[in-house]
Amino acid sequence: MSENPVGDISKKDTRNPCIGLCRFGGDGACLGCHRSKVEVKGWKRLGDAAKAAINRRIAQGLQAEPSEAKAPRKRLRKLDRKIGKLESKLAALRAERERVAEAGSGSKAGRQPPKSSR
Repeated sequence: MSENPVGDISKKDTRNPCIGLCRFGGDGACLGCHRSKVEVKGWKRLGDAAKAAINRRIAQGLQAEPSEAKAPRKRLRKLDRKIGKLESKLAALRAERERVAEAGSGSKAGRQPPKSSR
């Protein structure tokens, strides 16, 4: 019988490479099976050719490229939201600074030094 040994992954191997260690690293790849989040979530919907290609990549020891996943776009949207919030905070702080500066310069011009009681 022609069973595939664990280390030998053929071109038509469509087995799920999950080993139950489902944690994702900073590069977006699973630390256990080295698939991207998109590949893990959509595994059942992938065709046999795509599954075999992923298994070949894993067998060669290559990590999923970040461009393959939607993670970079999601990260960019998140960063854009943070930038927007920071810009609005900065605008509010600048306006407050301007109000304080105007109040300080206006009160100094109209103020006279305290008179001595002697």
